[in-house]
Amino acid sequence: MVVEVIKYDPRDAASNDIIVYKHESEDFSCNAQLLVGPTQIALFINEGEVVPFLPGHYTLDDSNNSAFKFIQKWRTRFSKGESSFHCSVFFINLVTLQDLRFGTQNPIQMEDPIEGVNIHVRAAGLFGAHIDNDDKDGQKVIKFFTKVVGSRELFTKHDLEAYLRGKIVERVSDLLGKTMVQKGIGILKVSAYYADLSDSLKQQMIPYFEDFGIAIDNFSFMTINVPDEDLIAINEAKIRTRQMDMESEALARKRAREGYTYQQEKGFDVMKEAAGNEGGGNGGLMGAGMGLGVGLGVGGAMGGAFGNLANETFGSMKQNPNQNQVENSGAKCPKCGSNVAVGAKFCPNCGNKLVETCPKCGHEIVHGAKFCPNCGNKLTNSCPKCGSDLEPGAKFCPNCGEKVA
Repeated sequence: MVVEVIKYDPRDAASNDIIVYKHESEDFSCNAQLLVGPTQIALFINEGEVVPFLPGHYTLDDSNNSAFKFIQKWRTRFSKGESSFHCSVFFINLVTLQDLRFGTQNPIQMEDPIEGVNIHVRAAGLFGAHIDNDDKDGQKVIKFFTKVVGSRELFTKHDLEAYLRGKIVERVSDLLGKTMVQKGIGILKVSAYYADLSDSLKQQMIPYFEDFGIAIDNFSFMTINVPDEDLIAINEAKIRTRQMDMESEALARKRAREGYTYQQEKGFDVMKEAAGNEGGGNGGLMGAGMGLGVGLGVGGAMGGAFGNLANETFGSMKQNPNQNQVENSGAKCPKCGSNVAVGAKFCPNCGNKLVETCPKCGHEIVHGAKFCPNCGNKLTNSCPKCGSDLEPGAKFCPNCGEKVA
């Protein structure tokens, strides 16, 4: 069959979706006309060699002035006295293809960096691409033809979309996981970062697809989401966190009103538990107080205060085990002499204010305390002879009888 004109001229919308088209004939007579459209490149394939022809009008002959002189190997045969070229011709469509779609087939498993729950992230979006001939020499088109198309006679927009989609999803999984974790972006706020993520992924893909002769023109995420069950888990985690925050804020306000710290509260809890343990010994109770003081990092003075408090409590328990802990505390209202609970700011009997301040650091202290909970300063007088603690206003030491006033 003698072909006078070699061309590919798509006329309908379906034909516009064809990226690579192989001409139906392989034998071309001399003086045949090759027409390459403005958005096309023609590739002549002869015995493994690929020669590109840019948009234009060419006459096929065997003269040295012909554009076909670059085809070094060609066969000559005689048919009615005329020589002809035997080769294959492929037309490559260079138009930009928009509205190509991608989406993760399998969800990306990761931990939400905000709520700390396992989630399964899904993503989908649109992108545009074209076969790269920006250098106007056809070499990248040859790269695309040899690496992607191969021996296929027809390669469509949907084939290109499927090829690119698989490569893009690889990058999406890696990018989303790293970005959300490194930047601390939770799934509930990721929609605010669609533009940044889209630009970042496009820049990562440009050099990757250049190796296949493909140029990415645009890229955008349309949705990044998780299944409903993951949203339920996230909401439950947020509710638990908020409840814990509210409880912590309420306890902090309570401590502020009553004039004690978290460390003191823990100390009171330990002493209460130890006082109710009938099987405990003096050494064990004292050790509990010392361990609490050191464990909370409040220094040796605070540990000593808890140790002394333990000794006094244990001693009172031995003398009268039926008395309650408030009475065993040894704290009394300086105005009416009524027993007061450790940590109380006012006397329950007369309403006298019991809060005092440390003479060294000025921190609030509970009446009857022997050490400052802030700086560890000793707050009670001691006998110069035996070192026993003295009650305020005492004239003689209750332990050795030494006169102290």
